[in-house]
Amino acid sequence: MNGSLEVAVAQISSLESFRSARRLAALLRGHDDIGSAVQAARAALLRTGPLDHVAAWDEAVHDLFAANFGQAVVLGFLRLSEQWPAQRPIDDLVAIGRAAGDVGRNAGSRVAHALLTELSKVLPRLAAAGELSAVLAALGQLAEMGPESVGLAIGRLGQLLAHAGGEDFSAWVSAGLRASGSRAARRRAYFALDDPLSMRLFAVGRTGDDFARLEKRLAATTTALWNRKPRFRKLAVAPTPVPRRASLAAGFIGLPETFAGFEGEGADAVYLAAVAHAGAHLVHSTVRFPVGRLKALQIALVSLIEDARVETLALREMPGLRRLWMPFHTAAPSGQATAAGLMMRLARALIDPDYQDPDAWVTKGRTLLAAAADRWTDPAISREIGGLLGNDIGQMRLQFNAKSYVVEPAYRDDNLALWDFGDQPDSPTETIELAADSVRIERRDDAAGQSTDDNARPDETLRAKAGAVTLLDGFPVATYPEWDYAARTERADWTTILEADAVASAQPFDPSTDGEAMRWITELTRDASIGRRIRHKGQRDGDALDIDAAIALTIERRAGSISEPRVYQRDAPGPRDLAILLLLDLSQSTADRDRRGRTVLDVERKAAAIMATAVDAADDAIAVHGFSSDGRGRVRYLRIKGFEEPMDAVVRSRLAGLRSSHSTRLGTALRHAGGYLAERRAFRKVLLVLTDGEPSDVDVPDPQYLVEDARRAAQQLRRRGTDIFAFGIGEDRFPQLDRIFGERYALRVPRIEVLPQRVMQLYAELKK
Repeated sequence: MNGSLEVAVAQISSLESFRSARRLAALLRGHDDIGSAVQAARAALLRTGPLDHVAAWDEAVHDLFAANFGQAVVLGFLRLSEQWPAQRPIDDLVAIGRAAGDVGRNAGSRVAHALLTELSKVLPRLAAAGELSAVLAALGQLAEMGPESVGLAIGRLGQLLAHAGGEDFSAWVSAGLRASGSRAARRRAYFALDDPLSMRLFAVGRTGDDFARLEKRLAATTTALWNRKPRFRKLAVAPTPVPRRASLAAGFIGLPETFAGFEGEGADAVYLAAVAHAGAHLVHSTVRFPVGRLKALQIALVSLIEDARVETLALREMPGLRRLWMPFHTAAPSGQATAAGLMMRLARALIDPDYQDPDAWVTKGRTLLAAAADRWTDPAISREIGGLLGNDIGQMRLQFNAKSYVVEPAYRDDNLALWDFGDQPDSPTETIELAADSVRIERRDDAAGQSTDDNARPDETLRAKAGAVTLLDGFPVATYPEWDYAARTERADWTTILEADAVASAQPFDPSTDGEAMRWITELTRDASIGRRIRHKGQRDGDALDIDAAIALTIERRAGSISEPRVYQRDAPGPRDLAILLLLDLSQSTADRDRRGRTVLDVERKAAAIMATAVDAADDAIAVHGFSSDGRGRVRYLRIKGFEEPMDAVVRSRLAGLRSSHSTRLGTALRHAGGYLAERRAFRKVLLVLTDGEPSDVDVPDPQYLVEDARRAAQQLRRRGTDIFAFGIGEDRFPQLDRIFGERYALRVPRIEVLPQRVMQLYAELKK
């Protein structure tokens, strides 16, 4: 009986295949080129799958051709079909064809062709169950809701999927659609990776701080292995889809707050492997290699050999380290050779004696390092072997993309500490070595401007700027452009931010001693518009009865149906959808007193304490920073409270320790504060400035110059989705405040004692 059924099903399947093939042949009559390509692709598929699946494939080809997308789209799908891997189900190929049709109908044939081209490149990364379906569904949703942006996302598929899965990609697309709403320009910026929110969401992937959780354990491990007391620095998540690696500089071990793709025990393992590898470099990498005229591929290969050399020396002394490092070497032989793929295979071959690889280049690398066993303590062998392998791989003409390349496996550092870049003017970053710390100065350009500077002196490098500051000012962390309104040009790298944590006072500032202040906090945090709660209905248990669910359950039971009783509702805190950065003007003029002896700084301090306490209670995110300036090379930026810090005694001590000094270079402070907000995962970001005067500085005789620069900075931040408000504190009229921030966003507080109340009123409005 079962045999007869199988025969009947096979006959039906054969009949359907015959009908679909005949339909397709009739449609393609007169199109010989496409007809021949169809026959070749079908023949290839029949060698890998049953006939009934080919019938669905015929329908997909038919629909693509009938949609009139053009010959290029159909031939692109047929080329993909002819090269389809035997181990993958044909259903995946059919799904790709249907997705190309959906995308093409919404966004055009050119985008549909781009989808087929890019999917052929990233298909091996979507091997897990459901990965491809998640990507195709996300692109279909984007094509429907944002057809102008789907091509941008497709063009970056390789970059985005290099270190993330389909579900991550789908979540990223959904977040972009929610964040941009109906604003096409915002969508284009998000899916082109030009929007800070976009880059941050994809870079983080998940929240948390594994580094903070493991820091003590990592310090103990490093001391035990290498008999050295480690100096760690936490590296913020980089706003790029390329995952961040550990980094060494001036004896410091920089570790990212999370390793993308690692959670739980996996995160613990990669951090332990990373500090063990970093320690091997600190002990055995005793010289820095001059970059000279080496190409990016050669630098990467020399670094790879040096990684293998120091690990080999470490394994001589401590063979057990192999258990830390080996689980991350998972590269395997592949028929399709790429430069990055061969390098991953070589990395495994140099640490795993049992690994077998048929590639001659990988074998040569292993042989060269083994032959130099008597010179393993000499770092020069890394330069020699890396140079030889680089020449060989260059002759193989394999493509190497330096921008997307990332060191593998994940526990290895970025290798920047191995190289002496000299004084190359086009270096993107430069390590500044200071006695007390090491920092990396970043050159930051305005989003809307170009990095050109006709006014800076040729010898004014970042190192010269850093050498002019003292440690008491803070560390130089970034340079910013400045707008010259008279010359209509942007002066690149014109100002330098010196950043530090605010100095704590022995006596914390405590707003609880002010009865009126505490009344404001209590009333506002009790307000339903702040700390909104979401009602979850249909729960197994809860605080109250869900009447609708109870009625529905009663009806089901009377109808004879039995289902799980979910008849309760529960209130829970709503999402953290608001991030506020409160920026305090700390210039000398904030020390001026009113008739009652109060200074502007006193009132700013009180407003910041009240607002931070209320916002924390409402479960929103708030940071409090301050700034002052002493010329363009010394724009001091103080971190008083970070977004993740609670409003505790430490923060109140920092508030109490604030002092007034110097001038007000507002534009630079706005740009730097905007960078902090750009890193936050929130759908609404607000920069709130408290100032008692208009921009000024000791090296700027024209007061309008800094006004126009601040206006440009505010406009650029607003275009990137940041809301900006400013309070002008005191009896001055502030004629330029409207020009900088706009009339709707420039608020004046002539009586300084009411500033806390006005600030909290604004916060209440923001939450509505």
